[in-house]
Amino acid sequence: MIHYFNSICEFRQVNPVIKGHSLKVSDPALGNIRDTLLDFKTQLENRYPSFRDIELSMKISKGFSNFPNVLYACILPPGQAVPNGIYTAICFDILGRCALAGCVESKITSKGLPTVKRTKSPKIDVDGASERTKYNSVFVNPKEFYYPLENSHELDQHITESLNLCFEYLKLS
Repeated sequence: MIHYFNSICEFRQVNPVIKGHSLKVSDPALGNIRDTLLDFKTQLENRYPSFRDIELSMKISKGFSNFPNVLYACILPPGQAVPNGIYTAICFDILGRCALAGCVESKITSKGLPTVKRTKSPKIDVDGASERTKYNSVFVNPKEFYYPLENSHELDQHITESLNLCFEYLKLS
């Protein structure tokens, strides 16, 4: 998992988000990043197939015609979706400095969780270009994980804490 995490950060370092310039999904500059995201998702699926004996699912950022500014992987409890739910997310900084992880509520459909309002210029920026993709302030328990990630223990621990929060908010066993 560490390799894929660091590779995603490295991609953003080489291809930072620049306002007004987006990468097309067909752009050769994307190279293997889609495969890297899929491999990261597979690693998460292998580590978190279930939680408290309840099956989980994973979603990653994909984009349609434009490649997403904010690359992410989401761990979804049953009945939850990225546009409408409570789940655990790992969102990668738009400049490749690292990632922000934690329990989140959907940006599109607020669930009224006690989210942390992160400052306008946080160290790790996970705000995309549109209002629908501004994720800096949707985290209940945001924690920054800097590049290069050398050990996944702290990230795994935070993911577990975040899943516990999700399950509490969703009133799952």
